[in-house]
Amino acid sequence: MRTMLLLLLFCTPLSALEWQQVKIKQGIEVYQQKLPDGLLKLKAYTVTSGCLAAFEALLLDTDNADKWLSNVDSVEVLKSPSQNEHIVYTQFNAPWPIKNRDMVTYSRIFRTSNRQMQIGIRAANNEYAKRDGFIRIEHVAASWVINQRDADTISVEYQAIADPAGKIPHWLGNSVAKSNVFSTFKKMKARLKLYPCNAI
Repeated sequence: MRTMLLLLLFCTPLSALEWQQVKIKQGIEVYQQKLPDGLLKLKAYTVTSGCLAAFEALLLDTDNADKWLSNVDSVEVLKSPSQNEHIVYTQFNAPWPIKNRDMVTYSRIFRTSNRQMQIGIRAANNEYAKRDGFIRIEHVAASWVINQRDADTISVEYQAIADPAGKIPHWLGNSVAKSNVFSTFKKMKARLKLYPCNAI
């Protein structure tokens, strides 16, 4: 039921929950929606150099995910049901005083056209047993939408809801989440330059 609630909230029309601007800096825009349970739905947006193939290559380069995903220690693809579907295990190195988290997700990449790519992400907890030393993030829903604006420029939009679990007060978890999404976008823009547009 909790997972269904998160998915329903994730799909809530904009007219029902208005976006509030959190930050605009270095070409990165961050917004939030305050949900009834105290969690935040976050959105980040930027325009940057790159192409769809480079962005997909960045996502699939899990060995280097910790170089741009904020507070991520490691990312492992457990299995790939198809070329565009992946079951992924992620470990987070959380800042003190928050305990380390981990997460198992199912992601699917959609090429909706030759100028747009979408990625949908949801929890897939049954795919991997819980591990000692980590608190499992069991409720998560996220999406990426990448549009090719011209030959070497893309727009990137990310939206996510996640319950960090454990006994983190909402104000602390929300603060860390907002900081993480900005940091991730900042490092993503720099990292994308390493992936050529003929990568895939």
